[in-house]
Order: sequence, then structure tokens, then C-alpha cells
Amino acid sequence: MNSIRRVLASALGAVAALALAGCVSFSLEVPGEPLPPEQLRARVETRQYAADFVERVARTADLIAAGTEDAAIRANTLRWKIGASTASRRAAYRAEPPLALADTWAFAVQMEAFFREGAGKALFGSQQQAALDTAQALAREADALAARRLDAGELAAYRKLVGEYAASERLSDLSFARAPIGPLWRETAARDAAAPKSAGAASEARADATDRLDVYGQRIPDELRWRAELAYLESGFQGADVSRTLKRFEEEFTKLSALAQTQPEIAMQRLAELKVELVRVSESFDQRWGQTLGVLQVERAALVKDLEAMRAAMDATIERERKALYAAISAERAALAGDTTRIGKELLAKLGEVVAEALLLLCLLVLILLGLPFLFGFLAGRAVARRSPPG
Repeated sequence: MNSIRRVLASALGAVAALALAGCVSFSLEVPGEPLPPEQLRARVETRQYAADFVERVARTADLIAAGTEDAAIRANTLRWKIGASTASRRAAYRAEPPLALADTWAFAVQMEAFFREGAGKALFGSQQQAALDTAQALAREADALAARRLDAGELAAYRKLVGEYAASERLSDLSFARAPIGPLWRETAARDAAAPKSAGAASEARADATDRLDVYGQRIPDELRWRAELAYLESGFQGADVSRTLKRFEEEFTKLSALAQTQPEIAMQRLAELKVELVRVSESFDQRWGQTLGVLQVERAALVKDLEAMRAAMDATIERERKALYAAISAERAALAGDTTRIGKELLAKLGEVVAEALLLLCLLVLILLGLPFLFGFLAGRAVARRSPPG
């Protein structure tokens, strides 16, 4: 009986191990529908294009500024760099990759039209062609990017969308303030069923937030420096002007020193006049410098606002991931508890079947062990009776 119990225990252990191996699995999948691979590639390439966009604009603007002494043109080159950096960043970092591609493409087409025939066709004087050449090259590259990332049907629909939007929404100045293209894109995407159902899984949202922080870290210092340079130019507070003014006052004081030796009354009158002029110049410089500081404070406030918005977005992403992770763990815990209950019931059922089969086999074994000697004795008795002579 002990051997039978050992056999039954081993069999139950094997059944339990197989059941657990086949029925229990623990996999933690954070909720959120992942973006299709083609949309992820579109996101990466669109953001790479936007980075190159800003670098190309900055190089061309710097060449134009280096080739002129016109303060207005130099100010326009700074406005161009600031506007292009801001607008391209906003377009390329839309949450939905197809929308980011369409918006970036549309901005490139708008900028090309702005310099070719729009309000910006005469902003850079004799060097206008350099700006137009860069804008045209960027528009062609945006078209090529869309052709790589969209199939034939989507490309035709997006090209129509971008063309109509750029024709109806003209850029008015170098701030590149733009009407939103999102509503028009969603109509097109709804017709073509191209709109993503989510912003991606939590891991993709985390990568997206990291990309946004990186681009802010790279772009914001440049934009802040360009804005400071622009504020300095627009204030009229020029180093050359200060040097000329100081030199003129120095010459006047030298003349007064000589005049005071011979005509002190006239020298004192002229000194009073110079004092009034010096106060006026000083107040003018103070006013211009105050205006410059005011502009810088406004830009600083805008930067802080942008960074606060970015921090809020990051906090929201982290909170969403935390809730998603907790929900996933809770779901897995409930599933594991359900699997454990089901496996217990299956094990009890298996145990009942095994016990029943063991009892049946035991009964058969008892019958065989008890019945075979009786059968052999019976058959042997009959054989002996047949062979014995009748008495």
C-alpha cells in the first residue's frame, strides 16, 4: 500500500506541475495601443527634418546678416530664425505623427510662398534670393519626406490638403503665426481611416516626452539668444553710437577747459548747455536699455511658461504610466487568482479521477490476487479428479 501511495503522490505532482506550466503565465503589458511602425518612422523622420530645417534657415540668415550693414535687414534675419525655429518645432512635435508630417510640410510650403510672392518677398533687399532658394529647397524636401512615408492614396490626399491650406492661410510676417491645420487634417484622416486610435503605448509616450525635452534643451538657448540680439537691435542702443557720443562730449570738455582760461562766463554757459544735453542723452540711453530689459523679461516669461507646460506634460505622462502600470498589475493579479482557482478545481477533478482509477485497479488487483489461487486450485482439483480411477 505504501508503494501505491508513493506512485499516486508522484503522479499528482507531475499532473500539478504540467497544469501550472501550461495554465499559469505572467506577462505585464502596459495598456495603450502601440503606434504602427510606419507612423513611428514618420515621427522620427519628421523631427529630423525639422531639426535640419532650423539649421538651414539659421545658416542662410547668418550669411545674409554678414553681408549687410542695414539694421532692418539684420533684424529680419533674427526674426526669421526665431519664427522658423518656433513654428517648425510646434509643427513637428504634434502628438499624432501623420498630423506632425502634414503640419511640417504645410509650413514649408507656406514659407516658400511667403518669400516668393507673399508679404516676405522684399525683406532682405538684394539678398532676397538666398532666402527664397533655402525656402524652396526645404519645401521640396518636405514633399519628398511625405512621398517616402505615405502610400499613393494618402500622398494624394495630403498633397491636396497641404496645397489648399497653404493657399488659403498665407503667412503675414516673420513671426509665422499660423492657423491650425488640425481640423482639416482630421477630416482627411477620417475619410482615409488614417488617424491613429491613440498617442501610442506608454513606452512610446515616454520616448516622445524625452524627445521634447531634448529639443527644448537644444532650441530654447538659441531662441533666447536670438531674441536678446533682436531686442538690442530694436532698442537702437548701439555701441558705436555710445562711443561717438562719449567722444563728442570729451572733445567739448577739452574745448571748455581751454575757453575757461580766457572767457569763463561763456565757458560756464556752455557747460550748463552740455549738462542739459548730457542728461537728455543719459535718459535716452536709460529708456532704450529699459525697453530692452522689458523685452527680455517678456521673453523670459514666455520661456518659463513653455517650460512649465512641458513639465506639466511630463507629469501627466508619468501619472498616466503609473496608473496604467497599477491597472496592469491589478489585472494580472486578478487573472493569476482566477488561474489559481481554476487550477485548484482542475486538480481536485484530476485527483478524483486518479483516486477512482486507483481504486478500480486496486480492486482488480485484489480480485486477481485472490481469484487466481482459487482458480488454479479449482482447475487442479478437477484435473486430479479426472485422472483418478473410479473407486
